[in-house]
Amino acid sequence: MAIRKIPLLVPFRNHSRDTASGLPSPPFPCLKATTSGASSNSSPTLLRTTSVIQLGDKAFAIQGQCDYEVRLTDSPHLDTLTCFVPHGTSPLKYQLEKAYLSYQQKDDVFCDAFLSHVLLVSDESAVDEPVMDLLASWGCLVIFQLPGTENVLPGPYFFSACGLYSAWRIFPDDKNAFILSTIPTQGDNHTYENLNAAAFGASSLCVAVPSRLRTTKSKQKPLAGMRIAIKDLFHLKGVHTGCGNRAYRMLHDASKTSSSAVQSVLDLGSVIVGKTKTVEFGSSQEVIGDWCDYFYPFNSRGDGYLAATGSSTGSASGLAAYPWLDITLGTDAGGSIRDPAVAHGVYGFRPTHDGQQIPDVVIPCGIFHTPGFLGRGSGTLLEFGHHWLQTPSSDQHLKPTRVLFPREYHADHEGVQVLAEEWVSSLATWLGARKLDVSVEETWSATRPADACKGFFETFNTTFIDLIYSEFWSYLSEFRETYKAKFDTDPYVCKVTQYLWNKGRSMSDERKKEASTEVKTHNDWFLRHLLNDDETIIVAPRYKLDYRDEYLPAPELRSYEGFDSNLHASLSGVPNMIVPIGQCSFHSKISGREEYFPVSLSIIAPKGDHSHSCV
Repeated sequence: MAIRKIPLLVPFRNHSRDTASGLPSPPFPCLKATTSGASSNSSPTLLRTTSVIQLGDKAFAIQGQCDYEVRLTDSPHLDTLTCFVPHGTSPLKYQLEKAYLSYQQKDDVFCDAFLSHVLLVSDESAVDEPVMDLLASWGCLVIFQLPGTENVLPGPYFFSACGLYSAWRIFPDDKNAFILSTIPTQGDNHTYENLNAAAFGASSLCVAVPSRLRTTKSKQKPLAGMRIAIKDLFHLKGVHTGCGNRAYRMLHDASKTSSSAVQSVLDLGSVIVGKTKTVEFGSSQEVIGDWCDYFYPFNSRGDGYLAATGSSTGSASGLAAYPWLDITLGTDAGGSIRDPAVAHGVYGFRPTHDGQQIPDVVIPCGIFHTPGFLGRGSGTLLEFGHHWLQTPSSDQHLKPTRVLFPREYHADHEGVQVLAEEWVSSLATWLGARKLDVSVEETWSATRPADACKGFFETFNTTFIDLIYSEFWSYLSEFRETYKAKFDTDPYVCKVTQYLWNKGRSMSDERKKEASTEVKTHNDWFLRHLLNDDETIIVAPRYKLDYRDEYLPAPELRSYEGFDSNLHASLSGVPNMIVPIGQCSFHSKISGREEYFPVSLSIIAPKGDHSHSCV
């Protein structure tokens, strides 16, 4: 296969992007070579390498085997290259200018340092003087050409005599959101390995992301190129699942299969860039003092020291802080997606749940616990949800005529409540719906079952937490027994998990049955008297204003009882979305000045009409 090599031998004196040059036409020597296209990576080897390359203030990683065995040089040393794949009949110069602008706007991996060499994959043989002047103005020294039949994807590369290596941009995880960073193995895009790379002298992990220019969405791969991080309760083939606990990670080998929720993400074309931190087994660790095995992620909102809260804390922390991350997967029982979404000012979605245990995710209390996801913007959230949840394409959308605004869930912060009132009124007006200020307690009093003699919040005060106690003890029994058998010692768990176990171990069978009956009572009543048709939604204001370094009482002295707005969806399985709507100010004890915390609305909707859920 002929490769055309065009050296731009005359140095260009002005490297501004808006100045043309009158360079004389250089000679056009051709370098003949062969290419086998994409690297087969078929040779078995135990040696796998990752190299880190720094270009100015940016760092990049390349994997050990080249992606394309295209011999553009005889040098064993790496250099930078950008591949352009022109199409159409427009002048080549115009196409390159348009592509360059698109690269800059679309891709955070590409930068001008990759323009020292340019590879044109095109059947256009004429590289005229205007094109060479343009490339020289970009700092290009050599142009290579391959015929359009070669399947080399556009974007930034490193190259040597071995071939072309895809550039992965490295970012530091300075918010401590990730427990490990991952990269697909070169032999199988559905099998992953830990990213063995660091840069910037960072004390935290570094995460590598691929160029967005190398993927194109299609009907088969509608989420191609989307960068996803997953909570460390999901399995990812090739890497460990730790569940926020070092003993659990030590006990188990790397996963041999991915959780079905994760496999679906991969099948749709997304790439998993890492696993995010979770509290132990998705339970409750709210302040630094609760975290022992791993370090508590940071919340980038406010003064930077607000509580990160909730078991999907790493998924929310990373999403709020890093623009290079698109979507994160989490799990939710009593608010483990929703509470972090509130604290970090991002969208969080708990889908419809049928109350059945999901077998291939480590989530105790499957009656409540279900996978969900978080997003920074509504467009990306809806795009991901449509494909991942397999929602049917139709023109039928939820069109509420009633917006319920329960008084019991009004905010105790005046600024939050004012903002929520304004937003809910505007929402109702936009929908053409009625905004109804209702009382959960009064509605229960008027419509409660004949055998119910207590108020609503008293009746369901311990329903959720008692079942959590019971399920945490029984679900994790195999872990305790297997660890004991292998290491002849009990596994370490944090004090909160130990407290949950102690409570679950002492829970009577009678109380379990009572709590299960209470769940059914709640659901029958809630779906008959509050969320009682497909034209009703329930809205409640949400905010979180606690510090990560607060000292809390010992777990046995805390109160885990109570019923909040989250638990309607947790018990009944209806979908619940957190929508950020604004912010309010507070005086920071850290910075000593006015800062801002996010304000959200919780929107509870009717159940989806399919097997997964609805958006």
